[in-house]
Amino acid sequence: MLALPWAALAQPPAPAPLSGQPLVELKGSVSKVSAAPGQGMPYLEMRSGSETVKVTLGSMRYLMQNDFNPKAGDAIDVKGYKMEEGVVAAEVSLAGGKPLKFRDSQGRPLWMQGGYGRQLRWGHGTQNK
Repeated sequence: MLALPWAALAQPPAPAPLSGQPLVELKGSVSKVSAAPGQGMPYLEMRSGSETVKVTLGSMRYLMQNDFNPKAGDAIDVKGYKMEEGVVAAEVSLAGGKPLKFRDSQGRPLWMQGGYGRQLRWGHGTQNK
């Protein structure tokens, strides 16, 4: 019975909840930003054609570590997963800036992996940019 916890750790990770959702690409402009520490998962609203789309971003800490600071009126390109209530960002490009990746190819949050997850929280490892 003692081997069971170790056997569970050796299994491959479960698929990310977003991996089965359709990937979409949107171009437009930022119309609203909701990102403040302690306010939940940051998001923005963008105008793409005639529609307004809510784009869920990543953790506030991840946005700050990557100097990601969108403002209303900014031109924006979004690659993300289409959900019932908008899009969950996989990669976002602001005009004049390089793209910021939010999720890996399986839809897993990058801020919870490598240098942005448990390692930093526990004080082990360094941040990779």
